[in-house]
Amino acid sequence: MSVGKAVSRLSHQNRSRPGWYARLAFACAVASTIVAALSAEPRSTVERLLTERMGFSVDDVRELERGSAVTRSLRTRVRQEVAHVAAVHLDVPPDEFVARFRDIEEFERGPGIPRIGRFGVPPRIDDLRLLTLDPEDVAELSKCRPGDCEVKLSADAMTRFRTEVDWSSEDAGRQADDVARGMVLDLLRAYQAHGNAALGSYVDGKRPLAVAEHFRSLLASRDPLPAPVPALLAYLDEYPRGLPEGADEFFYWTVVDFGMKPTIRVNHVTIWPLADRPSTGVAYAIATKQLYASHYFHTTLELRFLLDRADAEGRDGSVLISITRSRNDGMTGFRGLFLRPIIRRRSRDAVRGYLEHVKRQVERPADESIETPARGVPAH
Repeated sequence: MSVGKAVSRLSHQNRSRPGWYARLAFACAVASTIVAALSAEPRSTVERLLTERMGFSVDDVRELERGSAVTRSLRTRVRQEVAHVAAVHLDVPPDEFVARFRDIEEFERGPGIPRIGRFGVPPRIDDLRLLTLDPEDVAELSKCRPGDCEVKLSADAMTRFRTEVDWSSEDAGRQADDVARGMVLDLLRAYQAHGNAALGSYVDGKRPLAVAEHFRSLLASRDPLPAPVPALLAYLDEYPRGLPEGADEFFYWTVVDFGMKPTIRVNHVTIWPLADRPSTGVAYAIATKQLYASHYFHTTLELRFLLDRADAEGRDGSVLISITRSRNDGMTGFRGLFLRPIIRRRSRDAVRGYLEHVKRQVERPADESIETPARGVPAH
């Protein structure tokens, strides 16, 4: 029974009895004290940020405290875009998370990511020695033309596959792998020299898709962030100019296996320790910017924030908050009416599953291995 109902019941039952007013006054005083005590119960800075700024519910916070990852979908302005915000508690401090994350090959490798490599400084062709094409992609590449290709490529890349591979040769697959490695390396070098303009356009479909234009649209979203990071967002837009003070970066490639078409992805990671950490509790912002994907994804941006957190025993830990936006195939037109809710649901589940993997990964002893789920979901 609520405090209000108890007072009402006392009023109804005792109105005609001696001392009723005194007892009613006492009950009201008790009720006021209880309400004041409940409202004064302090909430942690992290809980306030999650509920008041990031839009999570009190039930979500309780799920986090029980060790689960929580997610919610964000509104998007265009039909081909999906966005989610997710959070998970980690029993390691932010600095330890970042130390493990920098070893990206160990951090990401697993059954969902069968091949991965980090680029050196400067990037070299040997950094891509493990990269190979899926046999189905090799077969498709021999037929690729602008406007009709099963692999996301620029017009120049299609020309290279058409002219540099002897498709009648028995080792056409090896030649295609060599072209793919050269294409990825040239793309990265051009990006490092000229920024987003070097990302070019995919011409696999009816209309060319300008990668930089779509990425800039992701940056224009007004998602609430755990801490303002305008310098980081400006750097992602204006790269290679304006690396935030104290930030560092690296580049890596992966083959992601969704259970459908294995997808090659090339990513740019920027790690920024935030100077106002003592006042905000936000220790790091990490941006992962997709530069290329061979299937499904037009562009993707993931922003991760690591917050300082202590557990009930006072041990140092952290909260990882991830905001992911991507633009994908299969979400427009008549077909998209049916596929879009499926893609949103599957991508949200994939984000939650990945954060739960991250929790297991960083909390495990360093000499144990953990299976890595594929990140994201295929768009069709």
